[in-house]
Amino acid sequence: MAEAAKSEDKSEDKRGGPGHNVVLAVVLVFPILKVAWTVGGGDAAWDVLVALEPRNWLDVLMGMVRNSVLLAFILAVVTSRMTFLFMAARGGLPRGSGTGTLLAATAMSLISPLAFGLLMTVFFDWRWGVATALVAWLLRQGVVIEYRTGHRGRRERSEALAPWQHRLITAERTAATLLAVVALPVAAFAVALDGRSWTSLEKCEVQVGTAQESSTLIELTRMGNGIVGWDLDRDEVANAQGCVKVDDLVVREPWWRS
Repeated sequence: MAEAAKSEDKSEDKRGGPGHNVVLAVVLVFPILKVAWTVGGGDAAWDVLVALEPRNWLDVLMGMVRNSVLLAFILAVVTSRMTFLFMAARGGLPRGSGTGTLLAATAMSLISPLAFGLLMTVFFDWRWGVATALVAWLLRQGVVIEYRTGHRGRRERSEALAPWQHRLITAERTAATLLAVVALPVAAFAVALDGRSWTSLEKCEVQVGTAQESSTLIELTRMGNGIVGWDLDRDEVANAQGCVKVDDLVVREPWWRS
């Protein structure tokens, strides 16, 4: 039974641990939901996605993350832990009870948290960077203990765990599961339906018949010296020139106020 549980844990880790399906939904589905709610859904959403083209769909997710520090924080912590579980399940984590092994495992557990912390510092500020690195590092220490002692995955002999180690592992698993399964989709859902553009709004000159008229557009892609964007005044994709960035990103009321 114990070996079967270890094997099941390891198999789950190879997929990124609990919540990996939620992360896939956040990455693949929520950006489309963001587009649909922001521009009004239906044909409008389809026209925007076609104009964006698949290679630019990632821009929507990046815009959602950039405009919400909370979503960026949760996604960074969850992704960091998923990549660590994936690596550990494939034998990338040193095992054993020696001091050298412990130091090597600790050092390896710091790499990804520090990288995500640096990104958070660059795009937000150092406080969010420190918080991200610290939380991401803490939420992998139980994994380090389990793999190092043989209580996760298959080994012929496992070392006994102290009571505090059991408590640490349980607390870490609970916190990681809540972040991935509850906090992440709630944060992504809130950002998707907040009515704010995922990218900059531009005040541009648009050709309407034989006249040039001023319109506000959601920038979809750059083209020459102008842009292709979603014209908020005419509800259509348009080419525009002479654009000036608009500071406000609000396009419509958020879902909870509509």
